[in-house]
Amino acid sequence: MKIRFVITLALTTFLSTCSAEKLTIDQDLVFVEGEEFILGKENLTSHLVRVKLDDFYISKYETTVEQWELFLEDTKIPYLWRDKYTDTRIESPYSDSPIPVHWIQAVEYLNWVSRKYGLEECYVINGEDVEWIREANGYRLLTDAEWEYAARGGNLSKGYEFSGSNDLDEVAWTGWNSANTAHPVGIKKSNELGLFDMSGNMSEWCWDLSFDYPNNLSVLLSKPIGPSKGEYLKIKDEYYRISRGGSYGTVDEFQFTPFYRTGSFEKGTGSGGLGLRLARNAPIESP
Repeated sequence: MKIRFVITLALTTFLSTCSAEKLTIDQDLVFVEGEEFILGKENLTSHLVRVKLDDFYISKYETTVEQWELFLEDTKIPYLWRDKYTDTRIESPYSDSPIPVHWIQAVEYLNWVSRKYGLEECYVINGEDVEWIREANGYRLLTDAEWEYAARGGNLSKGYEFSGSNDLDEVAWTGWNSANTAHPVGIKKSNELGLFDMSGNMSEWCWDLSFDYPNNLSVLLSKPIGPSKGEYLKIKDEYYRISRGGSYGTVDEFQFTPFYRTGSFEKGTGSGGLGLRLARNAPIESP
């Protein structure tokens, strides 16, 4: 069995517009050993299906306001939800709280972080059309299956109801304890893998377009990534991506479990509560 470990990547490459003093992303990554597991849960989800995942890395924390502001400053990309964002900052002036973004800008941010670390960009972006280069070594979104597996604690899972505990208040900022605002990342208890805020604080984007898994344990899905856009548009006329986890405004306990999944409009932020968490393929090679 591989040894689980936490690594911190030191920034090695900067663009001239960001100084070393200002760029302090230094994401902490947790190694997750992939394996075959049953995705879904009996009596909770409409599907039970076997899934096989490769090893991957995942950030301990959700992307924060401070990190997002560096991205905006460096790229000059307009933040389409700035009015809402400014209002949120009045209520929640935490630079280390998670940031709500829409899906397209999430992948633009991930490409930017990859460039900053001298890594290959994972996404080819042409307007609203995004292609994932799966073998690229840069930063990316989690797949839907990776998110559930990590939230459940991977191969260290103790079978908790929520991500890291049977006590929701112990691990999540919710509509019952948050005063309706996001809070700094990493305050609540982590899960078995050392991941924070997987159940609450802010819901998180995944790569996959919204779809239904088969309900068939004789089926084995290897590294599923959801349907292609061509397949997807045969049944829907707008792009909805899977989002996972509850947020600071959620008051439905099921949404805080590792099993809840929903489709969210690519251009939306889930009423201000949809953020992202960085991931990378494993093994990580030096740039």
